[in-house]
Amino acid sequence: MLVGDFRELARQKQARWALPHHLEDHVELARAAPRRALGALATPPGAAAARQPRLRGPADRPVVPWQPEPGRRLLLRTAARPLGGALPRRWDWRDVGGHSYVSPARDQGGCGSCVAFAITAAVESHRRIQLGRPELALDLSESSLFFVHERQCNLGDPGYGWWIDQGLDAVVRDGICAEECYPYRAVNQNAELVDGAARTLRAAGYDSTSSTALMKRWLAEEGPLVTMFTVHRDFYAFWNGDDQVYSEVDPQQDGGHAVVVVGYDDDARAWICKNSWGATPHRPDGCFRIGYGECGIDERMYLVQDLHDVVTRDELPYDPRALHVIDEGSTGWLLTDGTSRMKMFDTAEDARNGLRVARRHTRHGYVGRDNPRANRLDYVVEYWTGHSGLPWEPLTRTDTIAYHPATVVAEDRDAAGWLLRDGAGWMVLAHDLDDALAALRVVERHSRVGFIGRGNQRPDRKRYIMTYWE
Repeated sequence: MLVGDFRELARQKQARWALPHHLEDHVELARAAPRRALGALATPPGAAAARQPRLRGPADRPVVPWQPEPGRRLLLRTAARPLGGALPRRWDWRDVGGHSYVSPARDQGGCGSCVAFAITAAVESHRRIQLGRPELALDLSESSLFFVHERQCNLGDPGYGWWIDQGLDAVVRDGICAEECYPYRAVNQNAELVDGAARTLRAAGYDSTSSTALMKRWLAEEGPLVTMFTVHRDFYAFWNGDDQVYSEVDPQQDGGHAVVVVGYDDDARAWICKNSWGATPHRPDGCFRIGYGECGIDERMYLVQDLHDVVTRDELPYDPRALHVIDEGSTGWLLTDGTSRMKMFDTAEDARNGLRVARRHTRHGYVGRDNPRANRLDYVVEYWTGHSGLPWEPLTRTDTIAYHPATVVAEDRDAAGWLLRDGAGWMVLAHDLDDALAALRVVERHSRVGFIGRGNQRPDRKRYIMTYWE
């Protein structure tokens, strides 16, 4: 379609926006506005619209717009808020009390990962809102949401794109880690974690609605929403233009696209959305406005609920001065602090060496001890931590492997879990994303892994191996 033909069609349809004046009528519209990556798939029939939704009051109760609680940096729950009234005519999380709770513009590039970008941006905003900290530097990893769950970039790939509800299920089940742990690249990736941390951010659940009144209430009281709309060919031209209100002109459709709804404006009859196509001169924050009811934008919107940190750490404190070993006959040698059965060893020499390592520390740590696998011991990472200050006695036998902590990554092996490896050599297995991050946190603090009792021949030999890091 030529620019001139489009302008005539827009006039006939009484469009709410216009092409920039500098575009000449004889230019092909597609050349003036290249197509961009999408990736939102239509929710299949029967899919869940909510997961553990929070109980809510009657729909006709007074609206109480969000505000930080004086003296505390926590979200006010409905029961603690003052009485409210009707919906405000406009709400915009880019300007609430003079502060923006919306994260900076990001670009999905040529990858069909918009669902992961929309959900991640919503989680970032909700965390700022939840803590009452608009200045919070929070950059979460879209890759840890998209590629970890085996989605693909390219149209035509079996795993192309995503469904919003399944993306939200992943946030509830597995969470999102920091961008620095899994940097985003707009190409199909093997899920690899680097620079690990022990923390992910999860949601307790999510809710959704097809009521525009409830969408506005949730925006004003809770935070941004995730939605999708059908992208028509003219939207690319709109995106490159001025900040107007989009309405469909060209009937040609390209597919579904997920965005974050950060506000609404009743006077302009428009939703305010954050896109994942980076920033433009007219959209430095990556946001745009689209008319109510346009292109299915408000057929259903999703609300992330109750974010919480997950820290995978299981450390048992002990008194290093109370440690001793007990000969239990054919069962082996027990390391104990007099209260807990801390570690079994095959031989007296192993037990003495284990005692000497344990006396250097004050806590016995594990990652993944609660994993449900049949071979669960294969997915438990053991470590000893905390400096006791006691004299270090040399071991009579050592079995250690050196590695470079900067080269260690965790690689997603699908059902087999996560493999921590140093270059070509593998180190330990982790059950899931949280455990992989926590194991990386242990591994990256050291440069050598040691074993005591690795040569034992017992049927349950893994119970008789002590792992330590130095």
